[in-house]
Amino acid sequence: GGLHVLSCCDHRLCAKCAGEGILGRERPQRQSDYVCPVAGCASQLLQSDVKALMSEEEYERYLDCDLTELGDTASFFRCPTGCGWGGLLDDPSTSAKKPQRNGELGIDNKPLTAEAVRHRDRYRFRCRRCPDTEFCAVCSATPYHLGFTCEGFKAHMAKRKCRFCGSEVTGESPLILKEESRGNKKHLHKVLHARCVETIPKGASLQELLDLAQRTDELASVCRQEECANHAAAACTRVMPCGHLCLGTRGEEACLGCLKCSPSDSGQDADSFCNVCWVSSLSEAPCVRLTCGHVFHKHCLEKQVKTGYPGARVTFGFLECPLCKRHLDAPAIADAVAEGAALYKSVRVKAEQRLALEGGHKDARELQPGGTYHGRPVDYAMHKFAYYLCSRCKAPYFGGYRSCDANAEEEARHAFDASELVCGGGPAA
Repeated sequence: GGLHVLSCCDHRLCAKCAGEGILGRERPQRQSDYVCPVAGCASQLLQSDVKALMSEEEYERYLDCDLTELGDTASFFRCPTGCGWGGLLDDPSTSAKKPQRNGELGIDNKPLTAEAVRHRDRYRFRCRRCPDTEFCAVCSATPYHLGFTCEGFKAHMAKRKCRFCGSEVTGESPLILKEESRGNKKHLHKVLHARCVETIPKGASLQELLDLAQRTDELASVCRQEECANHAAAACTRVMPCGHLCLGTRGEEACLGCLKCSPSDSGQDADSFCNVCWVSSLSEAPCVRLTCGHVFHKHCLEKQVKTGYPGARVTFGFLECPLCKRHLDAPAIADAVAEGAALYKSVRVKAEQRLALEGGHKDARELQPGGTYHGRPVDYAMHKFAYYLCSRCKAPYFGGYRSCDANAEEEARHAFDASELVCGGGPAA
Protein backbone atom coordinates (compact mmCIF):
# COMPACT_ATOMS: atom_id res chain seq x y z
CA GLY A 1 0.00 0.00 0.00
CA GLY A 2 2.98 2.41 0.17
CA LEU A 3 3.88 4.95 2.83
CA HIS A 4 1.49 7.54 4.17
CA VAL A 5 2.45 10.56 6.29
CA LEU A 6 -0.22 11.38 8.88
CA SER A 7 -1.19 15.07 8.77
CA CYS A 8 -1.87 15.20 12.51
CA CYS A 9 1.50 14.04 13.77
CA ASP A 10 3.82 13.46 10.76
CA HIS A 11 4.31 9.76 11.51
CA ARG A 12 5.24 7.73 8.41
CA LEU A 13 3.30 4.51 8.20
CA CYS A 14 2.59 1.71 5.79
CA ALA A 15 -0.85 2.58 4.46
CA LYS A 16 -2.19 -0.97 4.75
CA CYS A 17 -0.82 -1.52 8.25
CA ALA A 18 -1.97 1.92 9.38
CA GLY A 19 -5.52 1.20 8.27
CA GLU A 20 -5.57 -2.06 10.19
CA GLY A 21 -3.97 -0.44 13.24
CA ILE A 22 -6.48 2.41 13.32
CA LEU A 23 -9.42 0.01 13.37
CA GLY A 24 -7.68 -2.11 16.03
CA ARG A 25 -9.44 -4.91 17.83
CA GLU A 26 -12.57 -2.84 18.48
CA ARG A 27 -14.19 -0.82 15.73
CA PRO A 28 -14.18 2.95 16.59
CA GLN A 29 -17.55 4.32 17.70
CA ARG A 30 -16.76 8.04 17.50
CA GLN A 31 -14.63 10.14 15.19
CA SER A 32 -12.46 10.89 18.21
CA ASP A 33 -11.61 7.17 18.34
CA TYR A 34 -9.80 7.37 14.99
CA VAL A 35 -6.25 8.04 16.22
CA CYS A 36 -2.66 7.46 15.16
CA PRO A 37 -1.83 3.76 15.77
CA VAL A 38 1.77 4.49 16.81
CA ALA A 39 2.27 3.54 20.45
CA GLY A 40 2.21 6.55 22.74
CA CYS A 41 0.88 8.99 20.09
CA ALA A 42 -2.93 8.76 19.88
CA SER A 43 -3.19 12.02 17.86
CA GLN A 44 -6.66 12.71 16.44
CA LEU A 45 -6.72 11.79 12.73
CA LEU A 46 -7.89 14.39 10.25
CA GLN A 47 -10.59 13.54 7.77
CA SER A 48 -8.09 13.49 4.88
CA ASP A 49 -6.03 10.78 6.64
CA VAL A 50 -9.06 8.59 7.24
CA LYS A 51 -10.16 8.96 3.63
CA ALA A 52 -6.68 8.03 2.35
CA LEU A 53 -6.23 4.99 4.59
CA MET A 54 -9.71 3.47 4.78
CA SER A 55 -11.96 1.71 2.33
CA GLU A 56 -14.86 3.70 0.92
CA GLU A 57 -17.28 1.79 3.13
CA GLU A 58 -15.23 2.45 6.28
CA TYR A 59 -14.82 6.12 5.37
CA GLU A 60 -18.61 6.47 5.02
CA ARG A 61 -18.96 4.90 8.46
CA TYR A 62 -16.44 7.37 9.86
CA LEU A 63 -18.44 10.31 8.48
CA ASP A 64 -21.59 9.05 10.17
CA CYS A 65 -19.94 8.59 13.58
CA ASP A 66 -21.14 10.52 16.62
CA LEU A 67 -19.26 13.80 17.02
CA THR A 68 -20.44 14.82 20.46
CA GLU A 69 -17.15 13.88 22.12
CA LEU A 70 -15.03 16.14 19.95
CA GLY A 71 -15.79 19.33 21.86
CA ASP A 72 -15.37 22.89 20.70
CA THR A 73 -11.93 22.65 19.14
CA ALA A 74 -10.84 25.22 16.57
CA SER A 75 -10.97 22.64 13.77
CA PHE A 76 -14.36 21.20 14.72
CA PHE A 77 -17.58 22.36 13.08
CA ARG A 78 -21.26 21.43 13.31
CA CYS A 79 -24.21 21.68 10.96
CA PRO A 80 -26.09 24.90 11.87
CA THR A 81 -29.48 23.12 11.80
CA GLY A 82 -28.67 21.35 15.07
CA CYS A 83 -28.99 17.86 13.55
CA GLY A 84 -25.76 16.78 15.26
CA TRP A 85 -23.62 16.20 12.18
CA GLY A 86 -20.23 17.84 11.97
CA GLY A 87 -16.59 17.25 11.20
CA LEU A 88 -12.98 18.28 11.54
CA LEU A 89 -11.33 20.78 9.24
CA ASP A 90 -8.16 19.65 7.53
CA ASP A 91 -4.99 21.70 7.88
CA PRO A 92 -4.82 23.75 4.63
CA SER A 93 -1.03 23.40 4.60
CA THR A 94 -1.36 19.65 4.07
CA SER A 95 -3.48 19.95 0.93
CA ALA A 96 -1.68 19.61 -2.38
CA LYS A 97 -4.89 20.20 -4.32
CA LYS A 98 -4.77 23.30 -6.50
CA PRO A 99 -7.90 25.47 -6.14
CA GLN A 100 -10.20 25.24 -9.17
CA ARG A 101 -12.50 28.12 -10.11
CA ASN A 102 -14.71 26.06 -12.46
CA GLY A 103 -16.34 29.19 -13.90
CA GLU A 104 -18.55 29.58 -10.82
CA LEU A 105 -20.09 32.94 -10.01
CA GLY A 106 -20.54 34.22 -6.50
CA ILE A 107 -23.79 35.41 -4.97
CA ASP A 108 -22.86 38.86 -6.29
CA ASN A 109 -22.84 37.46 -9.86
CA LYS A 110 -19.08 38.05 -10.14
CA PRO A 111 -16.32 35.49 -10.89
CA LEU A 112 -14.68 34.01 -7.81
CA THR A 113 -11.34 35.46 -6.69
CA ALA A 114 -8.47 33.14 -5.74
CA GLU A 115 -9.13 33.92 -2.07
CA ALA A 116 -12.83 33.09 -2.46
CA VAL A 117 -11.97 29.78 -4.15
CA ARG A 118 -9.65 28.81 -1.29
CA HIS A 119 -12.35 29.68 1.25
CA ARG A 120 -14.95 27.67 -0.67
CA ASP A 121 -12.73 24.60 -0.95
CA ARG A 122 -11.96 24.54 2.76
CA TYR A 123 -15.10 25.81 4.46
CA ARG A 124 -18.11 24.97 2.28
CA PHE A 125 -19.88 21.81 3.45
CA ARG A 126 -23.12 19.96 2.74
CA CYS A 127 -24.64 18.22 5.74
CA ARG A 128 -24.83 14.44 5.46
CA ARG A 129 -27.91 14.22 7.66
CA CYS A 130 -29.85 17.07 6.05
CA PRO A 131 -28.33 17.23 2.53
CA ASP A 132 -30.35 20.30 1.53
CA THR A 133 -28.24 22.29 4.00
CA GLU A 134 -25.08 23.81 2.51
CA PHE A 135 -23.22 25.97 5.00
CA CYS A 136 -20.02 27.72 5.99
CA ALA A 137 -18.04 25.82 8.63
CA VAL A 138 -16.71 29.08 10.11
CA CYS A 139 -19.67 31.47 10.40
CA SER A 140 -22.49 28.90 9.84
CA ALA A 141 -24.04 31.01 7.06
CA THR A 142 -26.74 29.00 5.26
CA PRO A 143 -26.55 28.75 2.32
CA TYR A 144 -22.79 29.15 1.97
CA HIS A 145 -21.71 32.68 0.95
CA LEU A 146 -20.12 31.70 -2.36
CA GLY A 147 -17.68 34.32 -3.60
CA PHE A 148 -16.90 35.79 -0.18
CA THR A 149 -14.86 35.11 2.90
CA CYS A 150 -16.82 35.40 6.14
CA GLU A 151 -15.58 38.94 6.72
CA GLY A 152 -16.25 39.93 3.13
CA PHE A 153 -19.77 38.49 3.29
CA LYS A 154 -20.54 40.47 6.44
CA ALA A 155 -19.41 43.67 4.71
CA HIS A 156 -21.37 42.73 1.56
CA MET A 157 -24.58 42.20 3.52
CA ALA A 158 -24.22 45.62 5.15
CA LYS A 159 -24.30 47.33 1.74
CA ARG A 160 -27.40 48.28 -0.23
CA LYS A 161 -28.36 45.63 -2.82
CA CYS A 162 -30.43 45.94 -5.98
CA ARG A 163 -33.85 44.46 -5.26
CA PHE A 164 -33.95 42.89 -8.71
CA CYS A 165 -30.48 41.44 -9.42
CA GLY A 166 -28.92 41.46 -5.95
CA SER A 167 -25.79 43.34 -7.02
CA GLU A 168 -24.34 46.21 -5.02
CA VAL A 169 -25.93 49.63 -5.50
CA THR A 170 -23.08 52.10 -5.94
CA GLY A 171 -22.70 55.76 -6.85
CA GLU A 172 -25.13 58.65 -6.61
CA SER A 173 -28.85 58.05 -7.01
CA PRO A 174 -31.81 60.44 -6.75
CA LEU A 175 -33.67 57.59 -5.04
CA ILE A 176 -31.39 57.53 -2.01
CA LEU A 177 -31.97 59.87 0.91
CA LYS A 178 -28.71 61.53 1.87
CA GLU A 179 -27.99 61.52 5.58
CA GLU A 180 -27.04 65.20 5.60
CA SER A 181 -30.35 66.14 3.90
CA ARG A 182 -32.72 64.38 6.30
CA GLY A 183 -33.81 67.76 7.67
CA ASN A 184 -34.49 69.25 4.23
CA LYS A 185 -38.17 68.96 3.23
CA LYS A 186 -37.41 69.96 -0.37
CA HIS A 187 -34.88 67.15 -0.71
CA LEU A 188 -37.29 64.69 0.89
CA HIS A 189 -40.00 65.61 -1.63
CA LYS A 190 -37.49 65.12 -4.48
CA VAL A 191 -36.54 61.67 -3.20
CA LEU A 192 -40.15 60.56 -2.75
CA HIS A 193 -41.13 61.80 -6.22
CA ALA A 194 -38.10 60.04 -7.73
CA ARG A 195 -39.31 56.84 -6.07
CA CYS A 196 -42.76 57.44 -7.64
CA VAL A 197 -44.43 57.20 -4.23
CA GLU A 198 -48.16 57.53 -4.93
CA THR A 199 -49.39 58.93 -1.62
CA ILE A 200 -47.41 61.92 -0.38
CA PRO A 201 -49.65 63.76 2.13
CA LYS A 202 -50.27 67.37 1.20
CA GLY A 203 -48.72 69.68 3.76
CA ALA A 204 -46.89 66.77 5.42
CA SER A 205 -44.55 67.63 8.28
CA LEU A 206 -40.84 66.89 8.18
CA GLN A 207 -41.33 63.86 10.43
CA GLU A 208 -44.14 62.50 8.23
CA LEU A 209 -41.92 62.83 5.16
CA LEU A 210 -39.04 61.11 6.96
CA ASP A 211 -41.32 58.25 8.03
CA LEU A 212 -42.57 57.83 4.46
CA ALA A 213 -39.01 57.88 3.12
CA GLN A 214 -38.05 55.20 5.61
CA ARG A 215 -41.05 52.98 4.74
CA THR A 216 -40.26 53.23 1.02
CA ASP A 217 -36.48 52.88 1.38
CA GLU A 218 -36.47 49.59 -0.57
CA LEU A 219 -37.57 51.54 -3.66
CA ALA A 220 -34.09 53.10 -3.67
CA SER A 221 -32.44 49.69 -4.00
CA VAL A 222 -31.99 49.72 -7.77
CA CYS A 223 -28.63 49.39 -9.54
CA ARG A 224 -27.55 51.12 -12.75
CA GLN A 225 -28.17 48.20 -15.11
CA GLU A 226 -30.69 49.09 -17.80
CA GLU A 227 -32.74 45.94 -17.20
CA CYS A 228 -33.12 46.70 -13.49
CA ALA A 229 -34.02 50.33 -14.23
CA ASN A 230 -36.75 49.10 -16.61
CA HIS A 231 -38.07 46.72 -13.95
CA ALA A 232 -38.16 49.58 -11.43
CA ALA A 233 -40.12 51.77 -13.86
CA ALA A 234 -42.71 49.01 -14.35
CA ALA A 235 -42.95 47.85 -10.73
CA CYS A 236 -45.62 48.76 -8.20
CA THR A 237 -44.38 51.27 -5.61
CA ARG A 238 -46.87 50.46 -2.86
CA VAL A 239 -45.68 49.14 0.49
CA MET A 240 -47.73 46.29 1.96
CA PRO A 241 -48.86 46.24 5.63
CA CYS A 242 -46.07 43.73 6.34
CA GLY A 243 -43.50 46.32 5.26
CA HIS A 244 -42.50 44.62 2.01
CA LEU A 245 -43.04 46.09 -1.43
CA CYS A 246 -45.83 44.81 -3.64
CA LEU A 247 -44.33 42.49 -6.29
CA GLY A 248 -46.91 43.51 -8.88
CA THR A 249 -46.89 46.08 -11.66
CA ARG A 250 -47.42 49.81 -11.49
CA GLY A 251 -50.91 51.15 -12.07
CA GLU A 252 -52.87 48.03 -11.09
CA GLU A 253 -56.05 48.73 -9.12
CA ALA A 254 -55.60 45.63 -6.96
CA CYS A 255 -52.08 44.92 -5.72
CA LEU A 256 -50.53 41.52 -6.26
CA GLY A 257 -49.26 41.81 -2.70
CA CYS A 258 -46.27 40.40 -0.86
CA LEU A 259 -45.17 36.88 -1.72
CA LYS A 260 -42.32 36.95 0.82
CA CYS A 261 -44.37 36.54 3.99
CA SER A 262 -46.76 33.91 2.65
CA PRO A 263 -47.09 32.06 -0.68
CA SER A 264 -49.91 32.71 -3.13
CA ASP A 265 -52.92 30.40 -3.42
CA SER A 266 -51.02 28.57 -6.17
CA GLY A 267 -48.16 27.81 -3.77
CA GLN A 268 -45.74 30.22 -5.46
CA ASP A 269 -43.67 32.55 -3.29
CA ALA A 270 -41.12 35.30 -3.90
CA ASP A 271 -38.30 32.78 -4.28
CA SER A 272 -40.16 30.53 -6.75
CA PHE A 273 -38.80 30.49 -10.28
CA CYS A 274 -40.84 32.19 -12.97
CA ASN A 275 -42.23 29.25 -14.96
CA VAL A 276 -41.85 31.13 -18.25
CA CYS A 277 -38.16 32.04 -18.18
CA TRP A 278 -36.95 29.48 -15.59
CA VAL A 279 -33.96 31.79 -15.00
CA SER A 280 -34.85 34.06 -12.09
CA SER A 281 -37.17 34.13 -9.10
CA LEU A 282 -40.48 36.00 -9.07
CA SER A 283 -39.00 38.68 -6.80
CA GLU A 284 -36.49 39.68 -9.50
CA ALA A 285 -39.02 41.46 -11.77
CA PRO A 286 -42.57 42.90 -11.63
CA CYS A 287 -45.15 40.11 -11.68
CA VAL A 288 -48.71 39.47 -12.80
CA ARG A 289 -51.27 37.15 -11.23
CA LEU A 290 -53.49 35.62 -13.90
CA THR A 291 -57.16 34.91 -13.28
CA CYS A 292 -56.20 31.23 -12.97
CA GLY A 293 -54.16 32.22 -9.91
CA HIS A 294 -50.66 31.58 -11.24
CA VAL A 295 -47.96 34.28 -11.02
CA PHE A 296 -45.30 35.10 -13.62
CA HIS A 297 -42.97 37.94 -14.57
CA LYS A 298 -44.93 40.45 -16.61
CA HIS A 299 -42.14 40.93 -19.17
CA CYS A 300 -41.84 37.14 -19.58
CA LEU A 301 -45.55 36.80 -20.36
CA GLU A 302 -45.31 39.70 -22.82
CA LYS A 303 -42.33 38.05 -24.51
CA GLN A 304 -44.21 34.74 -24.73
CA VAL A 305 -47.16 36.45 -26.40
CA LYS A 306 -44.95 38.49 -28.74
CA THR A 307 -43.04 35.37 -29.84
CA GLY A 308 -46.35 33.85 -30.95
CA TYR A 309 -46.78 30.42 -32.51
CA PRO A 310 -43.68 28.55 -33.71
CA GLY A 311 -44.60 27.30 -37.18
CA ALA A 312 -46.67 28.15 -40.24
CA ARG A 313 -49.89 26.72 -38.82
CA VAL A 314 -51.69 29.02 -36.38
CA THR A 315 -51.62 27.57 -32.85
CA PHE A 316 -52.40 29.23 -29.55
CA GLY A 317 -50.00 27.84 -26.97
CA PHE A 318 -48.56 31.35 -26.64
CA LEU A 319 -51.87 32.51 -25.17
CA GLU A 320 -51.93 29.79 -22.49
CA CYS A 321 -50.77 29.74 -18.88
CA PRO A 322 -47.58 27.63 -18.78
CA LEU A 323 -48.86 25.76 -15.71
CA CYS A 324 -52.57 25.08 -16.23
CA LYS A 325 -53.05 25.88 -19.96
CA ARG A 326 -55.97 28.23 -19.32
CA HIS A 327 -55.95 31.37 -21.46
CA LEU A 328 -53.83 34.27 -20.24
CA ASP A 329 -56.09 36.82 -18.58
CA ALA A 330 -55.11 39.75 -16.37
CA PRO A 331 -55.65 43.53 -16.65
CA ALA A 332 -51.89 44.19 -16.68
CA ILE A 333 -51.38 42.20 -19.91
CA ALA A 334 -54.70 42.95 -21.61
CA ASP A 335 -53.06 45.09 -24.31
CA ALA A 336 -50.34 42.50 -24.92
CA VAL A 337 -52.79 39.64 -25.55
CA ALA A 338 -55.42 41.67 -27.43
CA GLU A 339 -54.13 40.90 -30.94
CA GLY A 340 -53.63 37.20 -30.20
CA ALA A 341 -57.06 36.97 -28.55
CA ALA A 342 -58.68 38.54 -31.62
CA LEU A 343 -56.93 36.00 -33.86
CA TYR A 344 -58.09 33.17 -31.60
CA LYS A 345 -61.68 34.40 -31.77
CA SER A 346 -61.51 34.67 -35.57
CA VAL A 347 -60.08 31.16 -36.01
CA ARG A 348 -62.64 29.74 -33.58
CA VAL A 349 -65.54 31.26 -35.54
CA LYS A 350 -64.15 29.98 -38.84
CA ALA A 351 -63.52 26.50 -37.39
CA GLU A 352 -67.09 26.30 -36.09
CA GLN A 353 -68.43 27.35 -39.49
CA ARG A 354 -66.20 24.83 -41.27
CA LEU A 355 -67.40 22.04 -38.98
CA ALA A 356 -71.04 22.88 -39.72
CA LEU A 357 -70.33 23.20 -43.45
CA GLU A 358 -68.59 19.86 -43.79
CA GLY A 359 -70.85 17.87 -41.47
CA GLY A 360 -70.03 14.21 -41.11
CA HIS A 361 -68.16 14.80 -37.89
CA LYS A 362 -71.03 14.00 -35.56
CA ASP A 363 -69.97 10.37 -35.40
CA ALA A 364 -66.31 11.17 -34.65
CA ARG A 365 -65.21 9.10 -31.65
CA GLU A 366 -63.62 12.19 -30.05
CA LEU A 367 -67.11 13.75 -29.76
CA GLN A 368 -68.78 10.67 -28.27
CA PRO A 369 -69.32 10.23 -24.51
CA GLY A 370 -65.93 9.57 -22.97
CA GLY A 371 -64.17 11.14 -25.93
CA THR A 372 -61.61 13.94 -25.59
CA TYR A 373 -63.95 16.58 -27.04
CA HIS A 374 -67.35 15.28 -25.88
CA GLY A 375 -69.65 18.29 -25.54
CA ARG A 376 -67.00 20.60 -27.06
CA PRO A 377 -67.49 20.48 -30.83
CA VAL A 378 -65.77 23.84 -31.46
CA ASP A 379 -62.66 22.73 -29.57
CA TYR A 380 -62.70 19.58 -31.69
CA ALA A 381 -62.85 21.73 -34.83
CA MET A 382 -59.92 23.84 -33.60
CA HIS A 383 -57.97 20.62 -33.09
CA LYS A 384 -58.97 19.03 -36.39
CA PHE A 385 -58.57 21.88 -38.87
CA ALA A 386 -55.38 23.72 -39.79
CA TYR A 387 -55.49 27.49 -40.24
CA TYR A 388 -52.78 29.77 -41.57
CA LEU A 389 -52.35 33.55 -41.55
CA CYS A 390 -52.49 35.20 -44.97
CA SER A 391 -49.41 37.35 -45.50
CA ARG A 392 -51.44 39.85 -47.53
CA CYS A 393 -54.78 40.39 -45.83
CA LYS A 394 -53.56 39.20 -42.40
CA ALA A 395 -56.68 37.08 -41.95
CA PRO A 396 -56.64 33.36 -41.05
CA TYR A 397 -57.64 30.92 -43.78
CA PHE A 398 -58.44 27.20 -43.86
CA GLY A 399 -55.48 25.14 -45.03
CA GLY A 400 -56.75 21.59 -44.71
CA TYR A 401 -56.71 19.06 -41.92
CA ARG A 402 -54.21 19.16 -39.14
CA SER A 403 -51.21 16.88 -39.52
CA CYS A 404 -50.84 13.95 -37.20
CA ASP A 405 -49.08 14.76 -33.94
CA ALA A 406 -45.78 13.26 -35.09
CA ASN A 407 -45.70 15.47 -38.17
CA ALA A 408 -47.02 18.52 -36.33
CA GLU A 409 -43.90 18.68 -34.20
CA GLU A 410 -41.69 18.47 -37.27
CA GLU A 411 -43.81 21.15 -38.96
CA ALA A 412 -43.27 23.53 -36.04
CA ARG A 413 -39.50 23.21 -36.46
CA HIS A 414 -39.55 23.53 -40.24
CA ALA A 415 -38.48 26.91 -41.62
CA PHE A 416 -41.11 28.51 -43.81
CA ASP A 417 -41.52 31.61 -45.93
CA ALA A 418 -44.42 33.62 -44.52
CA SER A 419 -44.84 35.44 -47.85
CA GLU A 420 -45.93 32.14 -49.42
CA LEU A 421 -48.95 31.94 -47.12
CA VAL A 422 -51.72 33.50 -49.21
CA CYS A 423 -55.44 32.89 -48.87
CA GLY A 424 -57.75 32.12 -51.78
CA GLY A 425 -59.18 35.61 -51.66
CA GLY A 426 -56.25 37.06 -53.61
CA PRO A 427 -54.08 36.11 -56.59
CA ALA A 428 -51.40 33.46 -56.13
CA ALA A 429 -48.00 34.67 -54.97
